Amino acid sequence: MKIKSLLLYLLIGMVFPAFVYAQDKQNGNAVTGDDAEYSFEQLEQKPEFPDGNAGLGKYLSENIKYPKKAIKKNITGKVFVQFIIDKTGKVIDVTVPRGVDKSLDKEAIRVVKAMPNWKPGMKNGEPVKVKYTIPINFKL
Repeated sequence: MKIKSLLLYLLIGMVFPAFVYAQDKQNGNAVTGDDAEYSFEQLEQKPEFPDGNAGLGKYLSENIKYPKKAIKKNITGKVFVQFIIDKTGKVIDVTVPRGVDKSLDKEAIRVVKAMPNWKPGMKNGEPVKVKYTIPINFKL
């Protein structure tokens, strides 16, 4: 009986490592399934905005509204916006890890949250969540 259990554990140990692991956002533990988020290096296919990088640039330039408060104070700079592209291509969990000014940060978040769905990233032929960061440059 013990040998059968040991063989079963060995078989499971050989089959299940095929599942993809990622780092838990909170404490660095390996996770699988719906909670896993991946970086670009771990993907077969990266997420893609409709019409690619050119489409992303066009979307940002057409949709960003420079805050009046920032114009009056002559505030410029680059806001780094981080978000997750989920398995369906939806943009979720939008944050600003490095901002410039509250008004510019808020506008960058608004525009990213309003983005259309992306083509999701792929890992082992399956769509996965991907953490993505873009710089949004505010110039007067």
